[in-house]
Amino acid sequence: MGNTGIIFSSFQNQRRLVKLITDSQSSQQLETNLVIDVFNHFDPKEYLDMLPKPLNPGNKMVLDTLTGIHDLDFRIKEMDKNGVDVQIISLAVPFLDDIQVPVPQITKIQKTANDGIARVARESKGRTIPIATVSLLDVGAAIDELQRCMKDLGMLGVQIYSNCRGKPLDSKEFDPFYAKLNQLGGGLWLHPAWMRTIYEWMNEYNMNMMMGWGIDTSLAMYRLMRSGIFEKYPTMKIICHHLGALIPLQARRIAGMTMGQGENGKPPAPLTRSAMDSLKMFYVDTAEGTWKPTLILGESFFGASHTLFGTDYPWGDTKLTIENIKSLNISQEEKEMILSGNAKKLFKM
Repeated sequence: MGNTGIIFSSFQNQRRLVKLITDSQSSQQLETNLVIDVFNHFDPKEYLDMLPKPLNPGNKMVLDTLTGIHDLDFRIKEMDKNGVDVQIISLAVPFLDDIQVPVPQITKIQKTANDGIARVARESKGRTIPIATVSLLDVGAAIDELQRCMKDLGMLGVQIYSNCRGKPLDSKEFDPFYAKLNQLGGGLWLHPAWMRTIYEWMNEYNMNMMMGWGIDTSLAMYRLMRSGIFEKYPTMKIICHHLGALIPLQARRIAGMTMGQGENGKPPAPLTRSAMDSLKMFYVDTAEGTWKPTLILGESFFGASHTLFGTDYPWGDTKLTIENIKSLNISQEEKEMILSGNAKKLFKM
């Protein structure tokens, strides 16, 4: 177990975490009120230094305006202000798949970036827990990096994007990656990516990010489910950003049409569960939780047991998301499951 693994072990020791966060609460109180943000982002210096220069205007604007994306001290102050005890951190923009360098160079960048995420977690003294980020452009390299990050650096799992430069996530070439992840028992964090083939005008008004990302996430979730990932790996933990995007909204339509045409017109492979039950095997974060109707819809579909507090920090409104979760018409036990219980159970914290 690497240094980050030692940090994770120290996180398991509730007394040390209590001392780190506050001396005024008892261990039992903290256990009850703990808040774990499972999906947010950080760009370590090592990553930024390796990116081709100059940065594109969008990425430069993010770094210039969102201090928390690269400043750990600022982030921890924000966590304290917003009542977040621990964050699970992953790489932010630009996405590895979209860096315009040869694929072997992306492999080097992802290794350096993950080392940087691990360093940040060590320096945070237990306030952040790292996950890896890999590109599936080189599946063999992604598998090697996944194994290194989980075994040597003690990471909880890995973040990938909702398409790999246009290839769907159920492409057969990715099967060995999912098999290795399942063998290691790690979580799979699914982050939205750009839609690659779109109306030209979707690049106007920021629509590709605003709505395209949600569409792409939904397509990725559906294809993973329909191609049978939960048939092969029924215990796989896939955590999807932004409350599962369109899946809760379109669930009935999806369920009614899912047994139609399969790949390339072939009959679809059978499912041992209904499409609706299979979709509910995904886990989702609350990164759209600032709009309470969306939070209500997402939680009502996936259930409290498959909804995890996640804010997409440094974007969104952490405090409002927590307030909206606490005001849901569900039991106190279910609220605590969302805010920390599910994460502790899934990742053996």
